[in-house]
Amino acid sequence: MLKKILIPMLILCTTIIFTARVSAAEFEMVSYSALVKLQWLANSGNPYAKKILKRINQTNIYGEKNLNDFERLEKLNSIYQELCYASTVEYVQKNNYKNIMDIGGGYTPRAIVFAKEGRKYIGAELMAVAVSANEFVTPLAGKNFAQNISYDEVLVEDREAMLRNADKLNGEICIIENGLMIYLTEDRANEMFKLVKEVLQKHGGCFISTDFVTKDYFKEIAAALYGEDQAQMLYDETKVMYEELFDNEIYDDTFKTQEEAINFFRAHGLKVTPVPLLTDTSKLYCTKKLTKTQIEKLNQIAAKNYLWVITAE
Repeated sequence: MLKKILIPMLILCTTIIFTARVSAAEFEMVSYSALVKLQWLANSGNPYAKKILKRINQTNIYGEKNLNDFERLEKLNSIYQELCYASTVEYVQKNNYKNIMDIGGGYTPRAIVFAKEGRKYIGAELMAVAVSANEFVTPLAGKNFAQNISYDEVLVEDREAMLRNADKLNGEICIIENGLMIYLTEDRANEMFKLVKEVLQKHGGCFISTDFVTKDYFKEIAAALYGEDQAQMLYDETKVMYEELFDNEIYDDTFKTQEEAINFFRAHGLKVTPVPLLTDTSKLYCTKKLTKTQIEKLNQIAAKNYLWVITAE
């Protein structure tokens, strides 16, 4: 049923948005996931996400007609996506990074926010997203700031592309990755972090992500909204949704514990420093939809060291 709904949508989107260089198969491989995450972020209230979604002219992929338990999953995933988004934006701003490389960031509004602040932003993507993002994300930054944004095709194990894009940036680089790791086998993750280390050793800076604690803090958000007894079920439902969407397995058990993940980075000559997910929750749009008790619980989650800052040793 899901495929019957998505395939016509795929054909429509590729016809309207993409150039002849972008194949339907390539679009299907990554862009469903990118669009759903954008949909969740827009539903949280993020104005730039809403503008990007409107610019794409994309009907919501998921809704009450094709997703069981839609109301709860929409609220939960919208809050989760906004926290991930806000945490990376806050970290870049507080540490005043001038150069950002976003690996697998999809159609994130980070590009627009950072460009308007005078920061250089590179989206490292598959061709399907790179082509379309250059067409509609860059113009949304405005004429004066559009030159600060560029997207390029970069596979996570492509050394030439990764280093070429890093070399476009002058100074330390903050590499952002959120939501990609769960789609990578251990072999591909190994290759990616070899290149991450090479970039950081050459340019300085850091790699930031919440992907190594996703399961824990996603379930904490679910528990804050709907109770401890619902948390695992809501996590499982979301996982099934993305596996159907991406038509690929989610590798959320690559590291059984956070210590295993830390040891993985040590083996790559990388150091992990966990920091609070978010220190200022006052600007979150999702809080407008929450009760006072839920906001208090969300603040407690945001204060935990769920954002990992990874640097070259």
